[in-house]
Formats: sequence, structure tokens, C-alpha cells
Amino acid sequence: MKEVAEAARVSIQTVSNFVNGRHGEMRAETRKRVEEAMRSLSYHPNSSARGLRSTRTHALAFLLLDEGAGFLADPMTDRILAGAGDVVRGRHYGLLIQAGRPDGDADAVLSPLLERRADGALLLLSGDPQLRRRYVDRVLELGVPCVVLEETHAGSEAISVVTANRSGARRLADHLLASGHRRIAFIAARVPWPMVEQRRLGYEDALRDAGIEPDPELARFEGTWDARHGPVLARTLLALPSPPTAIMCGNDLLALGVIQGLRMHGVNVPGDVAVSGFNDFDFAAYVDPPLTTVRTPGYELGSIATERLIGAVEGAVPAGDVVTLPPTLVLRDSA
Repeated sequence: MKEVAEAARVSIQTVSNFVNGRHGEMRAETRKRVEEAMRSLSYHPNSSARGLRSTRTHALAFLLLDEGAGFLADPMTDRILAGAGDVVRGRHYGLLIQAGRPDGDADAVLSPLLERRADGALLLLSGDPQLRRRYVDRVLELGVPCVVLEETHAGSEAISVVTANRSGARRLADHLLASGHRRIAFIAARVPWPMVEQRRLGYEDALRDAGIEPDPELARFEGTWDARHGPVLARTLLALPSPPTAIMCGNDLLALGVIQGLRMHGVNVPGDVAVSGFNDFDFAAYVDPPLTTVRTPGYELGSIATERLIGAVEGAVPAGDVVTLPPTLVLRDSA
């Protein structure tokens, strides 16, 4: 704290005021200097050293890497948080949400752990696989129990709770193949997500087992999960010399945009092109046509992961534990 005070050219008491949230007792310019000094010195105040009666905080951190501007409004994130929220409420824990972008400041995302404000962490991460692994390794190096959602890390002490996304996508692709489709596209957002990587593998598994080599032109990763990117991807696929007769979308939001984009070009769904989604969000049964999709247990992911994390914090769940939840193929009119 003394070094921060010297770097910011303020008193130790001013730094203490900042650390303890008494920001009203200083000018905005002073707050900014203290904040910059703390960042440059990598200073993270330890809550347990600030007079807490116990080393336990009875709080968990939900750490999220998502480039989306409305990341908390994403229907899957919402479901996972609902499951986590119900568990922490029942177990008398708090839940701290800390989010960042894959290309952002790792220390900012990890601040609840660096500052000892949480007993454990739930991790829902997008970005390059090596980046995601570094986040998990960093959390474990801090000695904090963690549960990784929708991804396993072989040889790691991290607990994982995942959906069997690969088998779910495989079943969906098998359904499209059985319906006579041979030109099947797979589309998703540009930033990698572990569950989508598994869905793509399931799609490719089904094609290869049917004697069809996946066509790189039919696998598109552009934009974000916002439905407005669907029409753009639909137009790109329709412009191919041999367009697809079916489109598997990485989630239901993207599928909505694709259906709209196809209609804008006079293409009938499912008569000309079949469209499917993934996740089975609440609106999927009520769109026109009702959406064929794969239901993933988002609420259960959040609740089971949180129960496992509290168990790890309290010493009742072993490191490296993996829970796999089954998806459900939901057939409707769009494919």
C-alpha cells in the first residue's frame, strides 16, 4: 500500500480509502491516479488481510470470457446463471460475476480471486483453446477450487461439468442425412467456444460416417451470436456454386437470423433449405417454422457446477471430477 501511495503521490490513508470503497472522500483525478498505480504495480488488496474474521468469504466467482456486448443477456448464460443463483441462494453463498473479452486483461477477470474475495470459481470461457487453458491453469496456481463449464482439461485438477455436445450434434446431423441432405453447412460465431468446437466435431463425424468429406466452404465462423449475423451468413452460403440444402447453426439465435435471411432471398424453409439450431431456447418452439434443435441443459449445468464447486471448497468433491449431461434432439418443422 505504501508503494501505491508513493506512485500515486497520495497518502497511505487515501489508498486505504480507495481500497475500502470510500471513493466519495477523494477527487476523480485522485481516484484515477490510485487506480493506475495499483494496476502498474499489480497490487491486489487481500480481503482476508483487511480484518475478516475467517479466511472463507462464502462467495463464489463466475468468471466469463465473452466478446458479446450484451453477454449477460445471452439466453444460455442466463440459464447457467439461474442454476448457479438458485444454488448459492440456498447454500447461503454469494455470487460475484466478473467478465472480460478473450483479448482483454486477464488480471481484471481474475481480480475476485487475486483479491481473495471468492472461495472458488466457475469458468465459462471463449477464445483460443490455449488461452482458455492458461486461464484454468492460472486459477489452479492460485490454489482456488474451480469448475470449468463445457470443457474438460485432461490431467488438470479442475472439475468439469459439460454437455455431450459432440453426440448431440452427431444425432442432429444424422437426422439431416437421413432426410436426404448431402450438402450440409455448419455455421457459428468467429470466436471459438469449447461447446461449439465439439458440435462441429459431431457434425463432421456424421458426414464422414456417411462417406462425405466435410467441405471447408460449408463451415463458416463469422460475426457474433447475434441473430443479425444470420442473414449475412445465409447470403454467403447461397452465393456458393453449390449451395447447401441444410444449415446447422451453432445456436438458436443464429438460426433465427438464417431463416430470415433465406426468406429475404425467396428461399423456403424447410422446402428448399432445412435449418436447425442448438440449445432449444424458449422461443424455438414458437418461431415460424418451429425450430428443430438440440436441447442443452443450461440450468442444470449451472446448478450442478455450483454444487460441485461448493463441495470442492468444503473438501467433499475430488479434483478432476467430470460430470457429463445428455442433450436431447428436438425435431420440429424447420428441418
